[in-house]
Amino acid sequence: MNNLTALLEEFIMKAIVRTEKILAADLRNENLAEFTEVREKLFTIMDQISQKIDWETVLPEKKTEFNRQFEFIKKLDDELLVKLHHYQDEVKKDIEKTFRQKESIKGYNLNDVK
Repeated sequence: MNNLTALLEEFIMKAIVRTEKILAADLRNENLAEFTEVREKLFTIMDQISQKIDWETVLPEKKTEFNRQFEFIKKLDDELLVKLHHYQDEVKKDIEKTFRQKESIKGYNLNDVK
């Protein structure tokens, strides 16, 4: 069982590090699809490992540590959601600005001038 709990702890740390990395990065320069795909795989693996662990044999201190780590991941998820919403707003504004510029340029079609 110690091997499984160590493996679970390793995958938890990978998820934390990956999430902290994307939180610190500029989202314009990141591949968000790849990030979410890898993160989803990490959580799937963590779920599979946790189902194989006999939790009755795990020390209470270790359980508390796992709970603390999962709470930290939840906190990071909240921060990530806020950052993604801000990024979504930025992208929406950029699209609106580009559309307005395109519409204003349409009025300057010099091919119609006689």
